[in-house]
Formats: sequence, structure tokens, C-alpha cells
Amino acid sequence: MRRVLIALVFAGFLCGSTVTYADSAPFGVASAFNLVALGTVNSSGQTVIAGNIGTQADVEGRMAAANQITQATTIGSTLRSDPYGSLAGGYALVAGGGVTAGNYFNINGGGNVYASTNSAGYNWNENPRGSLVKSGPSPINFSSLRSTLDAETLQLASLTANGVVGAPTPHGGNPSWLVLSGSSATLNVFTVTAAQFADANHPLDIVVPAGSTVIINVQGTNVTLGTGIYFNGTQESDSNDDSNDILFNFAGASTVAIDGQLNGAVLAPFALLTGSSQMGGNFIAAQIGQTGEIHNDEFSGTLPNFSPENSFPTEAPEPGTLVLMGGGILFLASLLGIRRQNYRRTRP
Repeated sequence: MRRVLIALVFAGFLCGSTVTYADSAPFGVASAFNLVALGTVNSSGQTVIAGNIGTQADVEGRMAAANQITQATTIGSTLRSDPYGSLAGGYALVAGGGVTAGNYFNINGGGNVYASTNSAGYNWNENPRGSLVKSGPSPINFSSLRSTLDAETLQLASLTANGVVGAPTPHGGNPSWLVLSGSSATLNVFTVTAAQFADANHPLDIVVPAGSTVIINVQGTNVTLGTGIYFNGTQESDSNDDSNDILFNFAGASTVAIDGQLNGAVLAPFALLTGSSQMGGNFIAAQIGQTGEIHNDEFSGTLPNFSPENSFPTEAPEPGTLVLMGGGILFLASLLGIRRQNYRRTRP
């Protein structure tokens, strides 16, 4: 009996050091938006990049800019089907610095518009119709959001890669692919260089178990994607649900150009993001210029749950582990109590 109890306690403590993963929105309120321009500030609090959005392409989801939205477009065709929509507070467009004059927006899905200055026109195409809000604080605290995502991109970049870049081509695969191979059913982390990301002659083929989260840390200051991304040998598209589990993280980039089709989230909070091809996912940057058409394929992968005090994943027991540990400790306490009673009875 004693051996069983000791084994239970040992198993409880052994399992108690597993890394937990976050189940909440991976980018906070930004998880509900297709395009988010955060802006950047220096150590003195001065604006370095203004945080504008200037795309003229259609955006299926929502847009949020810390400063201005400078180009008109049609937005919101899939506002009612996204997983984190409730975080947006009913807004389809948030422009912390207003919308520049002469713009005209077609807004689907009934979303509201926040713009501190109103020099643009809005056409709500669906009922119930949204409304224009010009006064009061911005529904998004961009300063707080920027701080959180600045820290998150650096934390993700610090993760140790557990996937192989340049793995052997899978059976029947194209030998020209640069294969990113991972075997984890939960989280696969890769690190690629800017040159590998830009190589149109060797497009990335992500080969991982279906449903696993993929984090690709892309190194470099000025980064360009020149061709499409593949997943298990098939080019990514809106019909490929596995694209929703892929995050491209650009922690050191000042410019990111997506000139090949990309389906997957992009986190580049210090960079100017532009593009010429179709893009699907959450696109978060310091500033966003001209892009291709943006599809509302929100990231639904599971990111590591980082402690807010440091840049390391939180070492915390899972609920089942807590139960096991608690049960083992109670049994151990009972065993020690029995031994103490026996000891007292045998004392001379």
C-alpha cells in the first residue's frame, strides 16, 4: 500500500511541471480584427510610426488603426461568422485618429464605426445598420494593446524550435520545396531566415500533424514573401482550415511585404506591412500600407501561456494534475499520521 501511495505522490509532482497553453484570444482584442495598425513609440513616448492603415483592397473582417485610416474600401462581409467577434464591441472599423477626407466606406455585417473626425461617407449595406461614433474614448486602448503585443512577439521569438527546416521531401513531394517538418500534435516551432522566406524557387511546405499549432519565427529586418505557402503539399487557401493554426512572427522586422499568397496570421508589431497578393488571417503591424484582398480567416491556434512578469512560458500544473497532486498529498499525510500513532504506541 505504501508503495502505491508514494507512486501516486511522485506521479503528481512529476506531472506538475508541464507547460500550460492559453485558450483565450491569442492577440487580445486584436484577435477580432483582420487588420490592426498599432503604431510604435520610442522610450520617450514619441510616435515613431503613426499607426495608419492605407489599404484600398476589400477587407472581409474588421479594421483598427491607432491613428488614421487613409483609404476607402469595402469591409465586413463576414463579420457574423468569426470566432472572436464579441471582443470587437460591435465595431467594424476603429480609427483612433479619424478617417481622412474624401473616403467612402461600404460596410457589411452591421458593424459600427468609431472615427474621432468625420470627413468620410459610410454606407451600411445590411440590416440592422451600424452607426457612426465620433465622441468618447476609443473602444480600443491601443497603448495597452501595443505593449502587450510588443512583448508577445519577443516572447514567441524566444521559443526553442522543435521542428526541422529543410527536412527530406515527403514521398511524392516537390523536391524544390523547403520542407518545415514537425511531429508535435500540439505545437510546432520553426525558425527561418529572411532569405528562406523570400526564396520563390523553394516555397515553404509546412508538414505537421493536422490541427497542431505552428509558429514560424522569421528572422531579418526587411522581409519579403515572393511565392505561395504550402501545407502538407497543398497550397494554402481559404478552404484549408489548417491555415488558421499558423502564425508567422516577425519580431525583428521593420518592413514585411507579402507578395505571394499567404493564409495564416502575421504578427509584426514593429514593421510596416504591405502586400500585393491575397492574404487570409489576422494581420497585426505597426502600420499597414497597400495590400491585396484580405480574407477573414482568424487565427485559432493555441499559443503558449506566457507569464506577464517574464519572457518564459508559465510552469503551471493542469487541473487534472492538481487533483492527482492533491490526492497524493492527502494520502501521504494519512500515511505519516499512521506511522506517528504506531511510533507512540511502541515507545517505552
